[in-house]
Amino acid sequence: MLRSAPIAGLAAFGIGHLPLTEIYVERGVVPVRDSAGSPQTLADLARIPRARLALEGGAGSGKSTAVRRLALACAAAVTGEPEGAAAPLVDWSLPIPLPVVIEMPPQIDPGADPSSVIEAQLHANDLATHAGMALQALHAGEALVVVDGVTPHNAPVVTQIVAAFPANRYVCACRPYATADLPPGRLLHAHGFQLVHFAPLERAHVDEMVARLLTALSRRRVVRDQAVQVGAPTAPQRGGSIAEQIADLQGRLLIDDGLRALTFEPLALAIAVVADADGQTLPAARAVVYQRALAALWGEAAPPVAVLAPLALALQRATDDDAHPATLTRPIVERLVRDGAPDADDAQVAAIIERALDVGLLVDPERDTPPQAYTMPQRALRMFLAAHALARAADFEATIAPYVDTPTWHETLTLALWLRTSDPSLQPSRHAEKEEDAGAATLWHLIGRPDRNRDAGDAGAAKKKPSRQSAKPARHALRPGASASTARPEQAALLAASCLEAIDPQRYPDVLREVQQRLLTMIADLTVAVEDRVRAGLMLGRLGDPRFADPLPPLAQIDAGVFVFGANDAPYDEERPAQRIDLPSYQIGVYPVTNAEYARFLAARPGHPKPHYWYDPRFNNPAQPVVGVTWHDAVAYAAWLTRTLAAEGRLPAGMVVRLPLETEWEKAATWGPRARVKRRFPWGDHWIAGIANVAETRAGPDGRSRWATTPVGCFPGSVSPYGVHDLIGNVWEWTASSIDAPPRRSDMAGGARTTLSERLHGDPSGATGSEKRRHYILRGSSFNSTTAHARATYRGSHLPPDYWRYNIGFRIVIARPIAD
Repeated sequence: MLRSAPIAGLAAFGIGHLPLTEIYVERGVVPVRDSAGSPQTLADLARIPRARLALEGGAGSGKSTAVRRLALACAAAVTGEPEGAAAPLVDWSLPIPLPVVIEMPPQIDPGADPSSVIEAQLHANDLATHAGMALQALHAGEALVVVDGVTPHNAPVVTQIVAAFPANRYVCACRPYATADLPPGRLLHAHGFQLVHFAPLERAHVDEMVARLLTALSRRRVVRDQAVQVGAPTAPQRGGSIAEQIADLQGRLLIDDGLRALTFEPLALAIAVVADADGQTLPAARAVVYQRALAALWGEAAPPVAVLAPLALALQRATDDDAHPATLTRPIVERLVRDGAPDADDAQVAAIIERALDVGLLVDPERDTPPQAYTMPQRALRMFLAAHALARAADFEATIAPYVDTPTWHETLTLALWLRTSDPSLQPSRHAEKEEDAGAATLWHLIGRPDRNRDAGDAGAAKKKPSRQSAKPARHALRPGASASTARPEQAALLAASCLEAIDPQRYPDVLREVQQRLLTMIADLTVAVEDRVRAGLMLGRLGDPRFADPLPPLAQIDAGVFVFGANDAPYDEERPAQRIDLPSYQIGVYPVTNAEYARFLAARPGHPKPHYWYDPRFNNPAQPVVGVTWHDAVAYAAWLTRTLAAEGRLPAGMVVRLPLETEWEKAATWGPRARVKRRFPWGDHWIAGIANVAETRAGPDGRSRWATTPVGCFPGSVSPYGVHDLIGNVWEWTASSIDAPPRRSDMAGGARTTLSERLHGDPSGATGSEKRRHYILRGSSFNSTTAHARATYRGSHLPPDYWRYNIGFRIVIARPIAD
């Protein structure tokens, strides 16, 4: 009974019992009246003879699991099984009490005999043969009585059990029951119980819960798959080791704000882990988690979606700041519940409200008795319920139109369209087989169908330059197509992208291609707010960025000839003096190497270690530059791409892919194909606020950082005359130049044009021996650089080749090999 306990609400989704010892994460508890005190474990508090504890917590908070884990520890101490399960009792004195677990039914005769209640529980759990031993221990004061499911109705029975067997330890689990005249916790407190609740869950707890749940599910899957017949369908397998799968999911649970907040509730977290393990990839499939969480919390046959949807929509409309959700008075709440349950009478409406309060879907922020005002504290569930109300609207497009321009409504609208495309009862009937899918129709209505005349012109222009060089997004202003909604085009594009991700991008390929182009146009448009450009870039990365669909990255052609390296008026010695350097022609990556491109390398080289921060959602969007890479990693990537392109016949004769020399990097950043004049920055000689992703740009109105690295190309104002992006800010970039190899006179103007300005000491495929002691120069600055270092001639950063950091990446050149 205790070795594997059910996680409430998961049985319906194929998960019945999971071993307690495998999934349990120890959490601290604090007294309700002194929450500022140091947390202790339940085992610590229950160690004292005759201890009486009432663990109070909301639905899904993990209280049942906690009290059962304590009971299992006592059972293991008595029986020796399962091995190691008694560890929480290491400081307890002997004899260890015999655990007696009582699952209190919600409805029970208040006058029930305590001994009969216990015997009935033992019989229900196939432990009737142990009834004599249990009652003997109870009479002797040698039992730990664990009572789960204490309610206002059955709490008096618990107090009678305590009165009948007063010398034992007691641990009870109950909800707050805010609407009750006498909540069970308060009643138990009056009978000598210490009322405690969980200390706030920390990120480390959530990560450990993910690790334990995913590991247990993986073991269970192995056993299950071995038992099924050959050829029977099984859940999809994710790649990588279990440790990599854990790190991956831990990171993905942080991407969406609503999902991240919800998974601080243990039940919702377990539902999320199970859903993802079963192939519902998060955060895109977060609506599945919300739907299951609501059903699990409500715990009855009819889930609360339709009933509470009008109330949730009204609360969402009234909420201006998610940090302070709106409240509604009792009469308004009753009216809105009637809208969701038109056939309910007054008593049924009151019961629905009470149930919502008991499971935590509604709360009274003022804690009045009885409650006078109500709110829905869980943002994600409130939005999902509100989305259900929108999804049922007869004229869906007209209903959502007022909200499209408001980014804070985009999540609710995304969930609404997901519901309309996934719930058959919400899908409008199609009068003809070829009639357009409702989801596609809505998405086209949002963004407008493309202007075929304009597209034909763009296609004609594109034919004139059929090259991967300087593959820059179109510079025309973002504008709606035919029959578009009246929303601002950039907001409509962002919303459509969010909807596509939630539904499945490949379900509507024509819409996907159009949205991708709209997002590309957004990130290249300086009139679009930087926050929206970054959002567009992130969404583009998740949907699939067409810029990086080809192994050959977008390239800029740098012409051969002399340029000025360094500057006489630079503030640091390393940048002086200005020197004329003659370089042969080469091509340089328009962008730093992205995670999407680096993932292709890792797939081809599965033995190569993944970069640090590979699973960190601050840095691992496919369109963001790869970070956490060493110089060796960058060199290995370039060598792989050399072989790949050469095998495909796409590499010019005599050329390789490699890291740029710092002279090559600086020429691309400060020179130009027409105006051959040295620039201080890629865009000119003066700093422009907000032009690049550096420390000052990241700070929002509240002074807090809004992002770390950004998707490449989101700062079009910083592009160099050669068309190269992100040369200032975002990430520092490894070069092939070592600190002890400055430009030589023989490489300057007048020397052979084919002579490179610097040499890479040793084999370009990697450094060994004494080479490891050399430092390699990084150029460009990063997202956390000050403007003092955000300068194209700055070369004061140099690091050993095995160094890595969250702000270091690289870009490649296609050029002649570096001479030995």
